[in-house]
Amino acid sequence: MRIYYGWVVAVVGSIGVLASIPGQTVGVSVFTDELTAATGLTRLQLSIAYLIGTGSSGFVLPRAGRAIDRYGSRQVAGAAVVGLAITLVGLSLVGPMTTAVGLAVMSVAFGFLRFTGQGLLTLTSRTMISQWFERRRGTVTAVSNATMSFAFSLTPALLFALIELDGFRTAWRILAAIVLVVMGTVVLLLYRNSPETSGLMIDGGLADTDTNDTTLIGTDQDKTRGQALRDLRFWAATIPVVAMSSTSTALTFHILDFGNELGIDEERMVRIFVPIAFVSVPVTLLGGWLVDRISPLFIAFTMSAAQVVMFFTVSNLNRPVFAVVAVISWGITAGCFAPLTSAAMPAFFGRRHLGAISGIQMSAMVIGSAIGPAFFALTESVTDSYRPALWISIVIPALGLITAVAARSNEMRQARPLA
Repeated sequence: MRIYYGWVVAVVGSIGVLASIPGQTVGVSVFTDELTAATGLTRLQLSIAYLIGTGSSGFVLPRAGRAIDRYGSRQVAGAAVVGLAITLVGLSLVGPMTTAVGLAVMSVAFGFLRFTGQGLLTLTSRTMISQWFERRRGTVTAVSNATMSFAFSLTPALLFALIELDGFRTAWRILAAIVLVVMGTVVLLLYRNSPETSGLMIDGGLADTDTNDTTLIGTDQDKTRGQALRDLRFWAATIPVVAMSSTSTALTFHILDFGNELGIDEERMVRIFVPIAFVSVPVTLLGGWLVDRISPLFIAFTMSAAQVVMFFTVSNLNRPVFAVVAVISWGITAGCFAPLTSAAMPAFFGRRHLGAISGIQMSAMVIGSAIGPAFFALTESVTDSYRPALWISIVIPALGLITAVAARSNEMRQARPLA
């Protein structure tokens, strides 16, 4: 009995997302203090460069989504791997600069880092996994994302240890070599675009090449990107993940400085990601199982509600009771993230234009992650505290709650049989 190749895709696609860690906020934040010391930029100036670079990369991602539909995940992931490795080597060479030059250089560097890592490599890997499953898509992507969530929680401590070996420059060069050699080999040998283009049927079995066009993915009923953007369900699933991308990125980017404000030492502050992961992993698995059985809108509602609680309680993280609630609500929020980014879009709109549709969602997430750190840094510079930024941020998930309720109402009305 042959093993369905989709299971291989699930494993290597997960490895692809892990390889994007140097371009993710959790991977960049560890280097923030090193970069301010090396370049001479202040934390606010570095946040502005991060905003410009990340925001610029976000505006380009919709084109990348279309490229996935046109050329396939394997080809686009290969380009992402090469670009990420080159960017990491370039970042390892930065030194003292004037403010103007530093802002320009770091904006460009962050732009390439975020586009190739957080954007392109993550988008192609997740899209590829979603292309290979239908009946068990939620469960498969949940297991994949749960594993990655736990790995991401360990990242700050591992990167700190890598920096301590021989400085941040050597750390980035080691990461570049790993990305290029290891991930490059995985993409070249094991990435496959879709079951149809591999002569297989989705979820298993050989395709009937006499009656099927193996170059065409999905069905004629699948929605286009334009149709998805006019559907309230797209925004109900996208608003909470954008809110999470923005605020979680900001908290991660400023985690040590925020801890200092709350009177929490660096080691304790970094360790907060571990209990969050222990909450998020079972929630991710449950959410993946549920998204195969119920409307993803229920998960979107849960994520928005959890964020409202999270943003308030995180601002009081130095108080034990609030800290417990913050960890639980943060974990629930993180657990809902995977089903909404990996399974919701194909469940709502099909697979034919999945790259283009997911590219818009990813673009919004990246732009949100660009605004978050700069907004938090600006708020702190004006008020001497990050807390007002957290309170203001509650508005976005509150909007997500309203959108999810409205979208579910539309969904039920359309499903109701005509009298």
